[in-house]
Amino acid sequence: MAETPATPATPATAATAATAVTPAGRGSKGAAHVGVVGLGRMGRNLFRLLYDSEDVRLVAVSDPADRAALAYLLRFDTILGRFPAPLAVDGDVLRAGGHEVRLLTGKAPGEIPWGDLGIDTVVEARSGSRTRAELERHLAAGARRVLLCSRPAEPPDFTVVMGVNDGGLRREHRIVSGASATAQAAAPTAKILLDAFGIRRAFMTAIDAYTDEQHLADMPAKDPRQGRAAAENIIPQQTGDAEDVVAVLPELRGKLSGLAMDVPVANGSVVDLVCWHDRPVTVEDVKRVVREAAATPRFKGIVDYEDNPIVSSDVQHTAASGIFDSLATMVLAGNVSKTLTWFDNSWGYAHRLIDLIRRCHEIDAQEPGP
Repeated sequence: MAETPATPATPATAATAATAVTPAGRGSKGAAHVGVVGLGRMGRNLFRLLYDSEDVRLVAVSDPADRAALAYLLRFDTILGRFPAPLAVDGDVLRAGGHEVRLLTGKAPGEIPWGDLGIDTVVEARSGSRTRAELERHLAAGARRVLLCSRPAEPPDFTVVMGVNDGGLRREHRIVSGASATAQAAAPTAKILLDAFGIRRAFMTAIDAYTDEQHLADMPAKDPRQGRAAAENIIPQQTGDAEDVVAVLPELRGKLSGLAMDVPVANGSVVDLVCWHDRPVTVEDVKRVVREAAATPRFKGIVDYEDNPIVSSDVQHTAASGIFDSLATMVLAGNVSKTLTWFDNSWGYAHRLIDLIRRCHEIDAQEPGP
């Protein structure tokens, strides 16, 4: 049933070929209609979570790669295992467990007529940064909002970490960044500690599983360290994760910095956060405030509190943004805390993106506007 890729569609040809979703649900209290750009790791996570969803409907995915190859990688996944339902390509349609998702081949923003397809939210799940002008082409093509999974080349309208600052989302925020998986894990912990004890300064180290941006063998690269073999080395990296945390917690501007260390594991990462507090703390104080916060509606499902001796493989396929490792909590000199927050590289982040889609859809249904 698989076929060779079609010529990348222009807006006119894509609109003609599309089986359009009825646009009447847009902006109403009906389902959110979603298009995903990129079927890489994040796109495949989103596909698994949304292919049979009723309230957040995955209408179309766009990727210029061979359709049969994309279906194969959805069906067999080294990290996630086999796809949980029958899956096949039929022309430009992906059939998954009785549900149909359009498989499009647009390469650049603006090539796909999202409005004609009835899609209100576009998720940019591809790696790499786009300029604001590029992202606005999605809006010109009919999307109401663009959600970003990677750091944009220029500031978005709003950066969101669920549980931290999603209350600041407004209808006029059209280009919205979901920050990074690291920031989604670190910011809730930082917010809890900031509110409880104040933070005078802080340093975060993200110990990350390697990604497809790295190499299996040593290769020339603009950043020499980035070119080294990912499965054989611990590789220090510059990171914008601290900037993402500051974007959602502006109280930490000028107080937080960080770096990343890429390590030879395929999945399962951790943030080491060291904070100098305004008020005295003990290990039990830190554990108590995080445990209590994790049980509140604000952080439930976002922060998991763990009191077992876990390692990186234990956090695979966890839906929480971060898993607070209570056993690793340390305090120095009465006002310095050190905490570990684990996270799955993509699975928890994909859940937060879906939470963000739902939140945006609620705002569109409640607030007046076109």
